[in-house]
Amino acid sequence: MSASNKTSKDLLSKLFFNMLPVQILIFAMGSINSIVDGAMAGRFIDAASVGVIGLFYSVVRLILAISSVFLGGTSVLCGRYMGKGEMDNTEGVFSLNLTITVITGLVFTGVCLGAPSLVADILGSSEELKPSLMTYIVGYSFGVLPMLLSDQLASFLQLERQNWIGYIGVAGMIISNVTLDVLLVAVFKLGVWGLALATSISNTIYLFILLPYYFTSKAQLHYSFKKAKWSDLGSLIGIGFPGALLIFCLSFRGIVINRILLKYSGNDGLSAMASFSMVSGMFIAYCLGNGSIVRMFVSIFVGEEDKYSIKKVMKIVMTKGLLISIVFAAFIYMISPLLTSIFFADKNSNVYHLTYQLFAIYAFCIPLVLICQVFTNYLQASGHYIFVNVQSVFDGFFAMVIPAIILAPVMGTLGVWIANPIGIILTILTVPVYSLIYWKRIPRNMDEVFFFKPNFGVEPKDSLDLPIRDMNDVADSSEKVQNFCEEHGIGKKASMYSALCLEEMAGNVVRHGFTADKKKHALNIRVVYLRGDVMLRIKDDCIPFDPSEMAEMVAQNEETENIGIRMVYKLSDEVTYQNLLGLNVLTTTIKEDNLASLEANDFLLEKTLLKLDKDLHKRFKEVAMVSQNVLNKYRAIFPEYTDHSELHSLTVIDSCNHLIGESQVKKLNADEIYILLVACYLHDVGMGISEKDYEEFKEKLGGDYYFADHPNDTKADYVRIFHHEFSGLYIDKYWEIYDIPSPEYAYCIKQVARGHRKTDLFDENEYPSDYKLPNGNTVCLPYLAALIRITDEIDVVASRNPMILYDISTLTDEEEINHNKRLFAVKSMKMTEETFLLLAEEKDEAIIKDLEDMVVSMQEKLDYCRQVVEKRTPFKLTQKKILLNVIRR
Repeated sequence: MSASNKTSKDLLSKLFFNMLPVQILIFAMGSINSIVDGAMAGRFIDAASVGVIGLFYSVVRLILAISSVFLGGTSVLCGRYMGKGEMDNTEGVFSLNLTITVITGLVFTGVCLGAPSLVADILGSSEELKPSLMTYIVGYSFGVLPMLLSDQLASFLQLERQNWIGYIGVAGMIISNVTLDVLLVAVFKLGVWGLALATSISNTIYLFILLPYYFTSKAQLHYSFKKAKWSDLGSLIGIGFPGALLIFCLSFRGIVINRILLKYSGNDGLSAMASFSMVSGMFIAYCLGNGSIVRMFVSIFVGEEDKYSIKKVMKIVMTKGLLISIVFAAFIYMISPLLTSIFFADKNSNVYHLTYQLFAIYAFCIPLVLICQVFTNYLQASGHYIFVNVQSVFDGFFAMVIPAIILAPVMGTLGVWIANPIGIILTILTVPVYSLIYWKRIPRNMDEVFFFKPNFGVEPKDSLDLPIRDMNDVADSSEKVQNFCEEHGIGKKASMYSALCLEEMAGNVVRHGFTADKKKHALNIRVVYLRGDVMLRIKDDCIPFDPSEMAEMVAQNEETENIGIRMVYKLSDEVTYQNLLGLNVLTTTIKEDNLASLEANDFLLEKTLLKLDKDLHKRFKEVAMVSQNVLNKYRAIFPEYTDHSELHSLTVIDSCNHLIGESQVKKLNADEIYILLVACYLHDVGMGISEKDYEEFKEKLGGDYYFADHPNDTKADYVRIFHHEFSGLYIDKYWEIYDIPSPEYAYCIKQVARGHRKTDLFDENEYPSDYKLPNGNTVCLPYLAALIRITDEIDVVASRNPMILYDISTLTDEEEINHNKRLFAVKSMKMTEETFLLLAEEKDEAIIKDLEDMVVSMQEKLDYCRQVVEKRTPFKLTQKKILLNVIRR
């Protein structure tokens, strides 16, 4: 196993088992009140009262099933809207959820209060138990609405990052229920009426603990009947129903099994099953928790078509998870006598014997339940909805009822108990049967065992997994992502932007999520290349995102704020965010068309010139060829200076292409494009002139006066300071050699080339906005000069640094050594619509300070060029900021 795969598996395992305790608690909480009620009933009332609670438990399951529908549909819809930053729609679903919850709760309360006798008959009550059951139904009815509302609000509090309120609510509910049970049943002897009232009051207390938060200013979600998004009601129920189908079936199964028990074992069998129903939630909470996490992980990995991670998750749960379930089952078997005595103190009674027998048999079912839950949740997450629905009906009703009907007449109560493991095994066997139906043959390999279609997922070479621990890893991952994209045939520019997307998302998590608390966090990056598209996914266990803040960042009017996140949203075809079980999952999909559009500006000026005027394009190509030798001569004067060869000229042209873009290039005529391209090539030609030209040009520029004032300066110092003027004089002298069409063209090229340094671009005489050529076309000189000035300024990356061409130890000039160190630290420059982003790596604080000062100087030049373009031309520069991101290493 490779180091990256091992790290990825370790991260999955860590996340899996970090989340498992929370999920176990969620599923176990529902059993706590039932256990308390059952224990109080068995010890302070009578064994028959436990049967009363067991009969009504089918109604409780039905209520929980409806709650599950609302919760499942609401969480998915809210996740979708939150991922898009649509908080109004999120509040609309929130309001819809609470409205239909209240309506449902009032209907249940009305039926229980108005027709308790009918409810008792439907539940299969005997005449002996019916009066007590009717009393329990009426008392419980007052707590139905609070119970439903509390379930929904607890889920929304997780979205609002207020889990602690939910924990306080659960504690308050348990403490109040135990206290009231003791008071109303043991002290005041109110019997089942006291039990029901205690549960109703404790549910109400739970609600009152959760509810106040939504009346505070901190709450992001606020209820409004007018805002309820009724148009989403069908989607909400449709999405939530499959997950609740099993609970519905279990409710009806409970009614049928209770009737079988009453027939073949009387009230003792019913009480034994009732006590088991109260505790079973604790038994299988571990299995249900594993199943939920499998569903969450697999749903993510299916969306990414990441079959390798799916296999990793399934391996984790079917090895470590299954081993723990076996240990847990053995523990439950050993404490079965203790669990039984909680409900029935008389160890010699028939009801004690039946209950102990059921607990002992079911203990061995726990690993089987885990396997069943894992398979069911896996298939649900991977989209096999029809099978899951059919299996839910089979598992929830027929798998146990049919064996019970067959065995009960022969074996009595034991037959019903044995029907449970038989039903679980039959349910597990439905998976291989379904596999035979699905493939119409026996699966041939593990991919088919997992129901992977041939076109599902990607090969290892088409995916990249990267664990992130700090900003250094972020920088490394950015480079790896760029290389990954380029290796898959994506253009260099598109690859760079894909890497920038990932760097922005991952860097945001490390900078803010990792430091938000004192916990140790994990972050994993996955990149997938699939059919021309690139999918980037960030998965972390930090605090959930604030959806209102995300919406505000995306809709930000201030173009220079939140540039990274906004750039990701603009570039990506789809950005989705989910917080599932405490895990942030941010997925960005960049479609092939979007990636191709990033390359559209490459060679934009050259391609446009070729299309508009083939003659000027030919002349430009000749300039490019002739100027190479002259440009390379700069090293004779500046052996230690940064690169000013044709490579620098090409970089300047490339930056001009992207600054202008497809929208503005249409405003330029062929002459302006030709002048800009030639000026880009010749703007530094003054640094490689001959000694003869140097003496001639120096005289024209008054060089003798300069050296009189600066006796310690060298020729190199003088040329460096005035090389833009030397370039202008060179163009004046040699324009005909370069086959430039006329003196007017040469003047324009000279002015634009000079404009890359120091000249006053606001001077209307030197830089007219409509300089007329012999053919009648006009040239906007200030715009072209502003372009070349800012693109020359931003070419500060390491590729211009001689340290990559020769050993720095050969440098002798201290200023040049520091200058080159500074440039060597800048690894890349990335341009967005709003900013130039310099990415640097450096640990020397002195060099970092120099970099910061350099950026300040660059920003001043950018501001100046923006003013020139805005005030003197019909064009625009959208970039407003030059930002520096330094990784200290």
